[in-house]
Amino acid sequence: MANDNSARSSEIVGVDNAQITRDDDTPYPVVLHGVQMVPKFNHRVPDRVKISMALFRIESKFIDLVVTLNIPEVTMDGGTGEIDRQKAEEDFNTFITSLRIIDFGLFA
Repeated sequence: MANDNSARSSEIVGVDNAQITRDDDTPYPVVLHGVQMVPKFNHRVPDRVKISMALFRIESKFIDLVVTLNIPEVTMDGGTGEIDRQKAEEDFNTFITSLRIIDFGLFA
């Protein structure tokens, strides 16, 4: 992902398994948290972007479903505030813990 974003640098801050109670066949995600320094909008100075990525490995279909969240922390425009960052992280966590795959035929 850092390569695709043309990041000047990247760091993995942590990897964990989401703590979810499920009663269906949706796989549990592995969640990566990191930081990238990415030049945006032709700026010389890169932005500091917090990255969260959830990987749902659907082994029966040989497919990975990946969900990402990018939060600009330090930018030329000032970045996001603490409240906005917390809300984005809460929304990401709600999404990955509530995602239910109902029709696995979608992944032909």
